[in-house]
Amino acid sequence: MTPRVRHIFSATVLLSIVTLCVHSVFSEVFSSTNSYLSVTNRLRLKNILESGFQSNDISTIYYAVSGFKFLGETIPKADDICKYLIKSNEEDITHETAFYLASTWRAIGNCQDFSATTVSKILTNIVQKDTSTLSDLYYAVGGLTALSQEVSAARTDKLVKLMQAALRKDDSLWNLGYTFHIAADLGTPAAFAFDRIEDAVVQADEVDGQYLQFEGGLSITSFLLNGIFKLSTSLKKKPPLNFQQVVKFGNYLLSRRSVQTTRGVANLLSALDTLAVESPEKPVCITLIDGGIVISNQQPYVTVKVCDILGNALPSVPKVVANSATRVGDDVVVLSNENLQPSTTDKTLFTMDLMNVKPDRGFYKISITGASVTNTITVKVLSEAILDYLEIGTGDADQTTQPKLTKINTESLSGKLDHKIEADSQQKLVMRFLLRDSANKKPMRVHQAFVRLTSVSSSANDKRGHEIFFVAEPDATHVYKFDMPVGAAATNFAYQSGEYNIELIIGDAVISNPFQFNVGTVTLKFPEVTSADSVDKASYKQKPNVYTTKPEIKHMFREPERRPPAFVSNLFTGLCLAPLLLLVILWARLGVNLSNFPLSLSAITFHLGLGGIFVLFGIFWLKLNMFVTLRYLLGFGLLTFLAGNKMLSQIAHRHKSLS
Repeated sequence: MTPRVRHIFSATVLLSIVTLCVHSVFSEVFSSTNSYLSVTNRLRLKNILESGFQSNDISTIYYAVSGFKFLGETIPKADDICKYLIKSNEEDITHETAFYLASTWRAIGNCQDFSATTVSKILTNIVQKDTSTLSDLYYAVGGLTALSQEVSAARTDKLVKLMQAALRKDDSLWNLGYTFHIAADLGTPAAFAFDRIEDAVVQADEVDGQYLQFEGGLSITSFLLNGIFKLSTSLKKKPPLNFQQVVKFGNYLLSRRSVQTTRGVANLLSALDTLAVESPEKPVCITLIDGGIVISNQQPYVTVKVCDILGNALPSVPKVVANSATRVGDDVVVLSNENLQPSTTDKTLFTMDLMNVKPDRGFYKISITGASVTNTITVKVLSEAILDYLEIGTGDADQTTQPKLTKINTESLSGKLDHKIEADSQQKLVMRFLLRDSANKKPMRVHQAFVRLTSVSSSANDKRGHEIFFVAEPDATHVYKFDMPVGAAATNFAYQSGEYNIELIIGDAVISNPFQFNVGTVTLKFPEVTSADSVDKASYKQKPNVYTTKPEIKHMFREPERRPPAFVSNLFTGLCLAPLLLLVILWARLGVNLSNFPLSLSAITFHLGLGGIFVLFGIFWLKLNMFVTLRYLLGFGLLTFLAGNKMLSQIAHRHKSLS
């Protein structure tokens, strides 16, 4: 091995070792779910389930009972449900109804007078049939399991063969789900189904890199997840799902918290309970508590909730660390490796004082790690805007002289001009002001800086044309400027001279004190209305009247093209018929031998069919469409073809006999 090759080999080995080390460090950090099942969610889902108890459908009652069990709530009116089960058991029932009766009976747990004999007999008959489908077997085996009755070993082997044969014919997602549930109840003899779990998981659709779901929505996703983990628990094997897949399935389920049906709620709760309890790698949620996105001096704490997807505390209190806090927009890191302190009253809450690092206003992304998972949360840091100074006055519209400005006391929002400012059509109204951040006293810009002028004499019933908004723009030094040439702005005010109150309106998503500052009163004198301006003024006043009936819009069809003269049309028709006339002349000159025309049915039919086809083409040109013509042509063409073939055979046979 040459020194160069030895050097390359050593570098490759070193790089591999470094890669493995980095992978070993970061492989234990996974993403958390986006949210969890909150108390508000539970109350809403409970209300939906309660409506299911009023139904006369046994399946709806079953889902309502199951949903209450998953919520850990006491089942209401259990005695009435028991009486309903007894009454339904006395009627003619299907194997599906028998499954719901048995499962509901087991769920309520206190219905001694319910006789399981009829239900057991119906379900056993389904199990004994060799023609039962996978869905039939799901209800039958699941119902017998609810009744604590086992399937015989001999019949179990036959059921396994039936399931394998059914999957060879149709291995759809529903059939795979039925198989997982049946195999979980049958146990080890049906262990073959465990190998089909990966076939189902690969069919899951990933959305936005955050969600995993099966085509068909919540029902099939919940059904398959329950079957996969139920089978894995029955066989005491780890399901072939990695942690990220479990998290993405959890994200999808939590995104369906707005489900509105009793069955949908039961499916949602059962799948969430499966992921939170049965999954070997239980998903963890790291998120902000409700309303915790806003951080300010008045509320400086970032409070996160670390829990399972059901909103419950983790078995042990984890160590929660803020890896970094980065400002959105310029990626400035203001904090790193900060421990969050656990709450003394709630084991799921952890807090951190973000204002200790004195962050500037804006949005921040904070990476939080806890219980071996990480998530990024976004908070908004607010600051208070201070009106540092404000000057207002008038200047010449042509800017020949500097404007004369009066400084206003901005210490309180009630500060006003101590005198009225007058501006005519040859002048402009000028205002300058500066905003500062209360935290660092630096000049600041805001998203919304409006100047509102309101007519003092405007009545309560007529505000139109008396209230005008303008936008103040900042310059390079963050000083906001508002210049309004009175003459040019006359149309906006409908030429209504008079006194106007002027207000400054400040707002922004990252300031805690949006405010209105009453500047004072100005007198504006607009020019006289000219004839052209009166038209503009009239049209201006008519603009708000947009709800009156408008003239009817009538469609104008295109006028037909001018037809040619009759002489031209007749001449063109004659030219089109000239070949036919030429054919008749040539026939007369050559001599038409009608004696050779075979007087047979096939010959007559052929010529009639051929003539009919020409007539059909003529009718098509006049009135028929292509599809109707083709329908008739099929009949004429088939008849003409058969008759022509027969006629030609007869002619050939006659020529052969004469020779």
